[in-house]
Amino acid sequence: MLDEARLKRFSMPALLGVLSAVLYGTVALMPIFLVPLQLSGTRKGYRAMIVSAGASAIIIGIWQTIALAKAGIVSASTLAIGVSAPLAMILALIAMGSPRLKRLPFALRALLGAAFASAISLPSIYAAIRDPAVRAMFIAAFESAGTAFGAGSLDAETLWVALKTGIASSYGAVLFAFLFLSAWMGSRLGSFQRFVKEPSDGSSESERPRDEDVMSLPPRLSAYRLPGPLVWVLLASWAGLLVNRFFPSFVLSAVALNAALALSICYGVQGLAVAGALAERAGLAPALRILGPIALILLIVSGVAGLMAVGALALLGTLETWIPFRAVTKGDLP
Repeated sequence: MLDEARLKRFSMPALLGVLSAVLYGTVALMPIFLVPLQLSGTRKGYRAMIVSAGASAIIIGIWQTIALAKAGIVSASTLAIGVSAPLAMILALIAMGSPRLKRLPFALRALLGAAFASAISLPSIYAAIRDPAVRAMFIAAFESAGTAFGAGSLDAETLWVALKTGIASSYGAVLFAFLFLSAWMGSRLGSFQRFVKEPSDGSSESERPRDEDVMSLPPRLSAYRLPGPLVWVLLASWAGLLVNRFFPSFVLSAVALNAALALSICYGVQGLAVAGALAERAGLAPALRILGPIALILLIVSGVAGLMAVGALALLGTLETWIPFRAVTKGDLP
């Protein structure tokens, strides 16, 4: 009976793990492949998240191996490129949700998770990049794409160099964005049927979740705040980019740019929280809930104007380090 109950409890997490692997395999929906894993943990607890993550990792590993074998390019280098990044992100997301890290601010968990995932996957990816077979594979793919889109003058060699430079310049920031947004989206989606510590359905004591199974979830937007000292890391990263213009250094540029991009996302979200609080004070909260997400999406996809708007949000979030925008004043009290 107990085994049957356990099987029933973990069947949905296993299915969510399969969904995660399918999303990764579609390529187009790959950026959200971590969302089902976070959703599983939010609804069912940390052990359920581990079940989902294990199912996803196994299927992705098998799927990538079969795909490379069919293409006739399976090797240690190509497997490193196809498997190391998703497995590193899955491990990082599991670490971010660990109940042991509840007291650590969510943004700091995401930053450490991205650093952890980068440290695991970057060495294998750079080792693969040095493989002549991998280089030939990518150049052939660039040339085929250029022919298909009518860009006959496309320099595949230049694109290969740009790809290697781009990996160093933004790889960590991209992993951070995946982890940060996936954890937030999965938590919000799962909040409707969130996993609770004390079930009211008369379940037996053995079925009740333990304290160590309660996920470390992201806060609600209204409660999102960054630790004060983190602002100095943000300023130092932008200062590093400025110094790099006068004293070029590949290592300095890569570290500073990854840190600046990741921390700007953190402070941009805090700026969004500040904007929401100010709108609520002005009596615009109901309209903001409806129009806010639509406006944000339009800004993000609107090119330069969207980039400026996101920059303004990051500045607003940074200024809250010194200006208590969300502090309740006497005039705000009922």
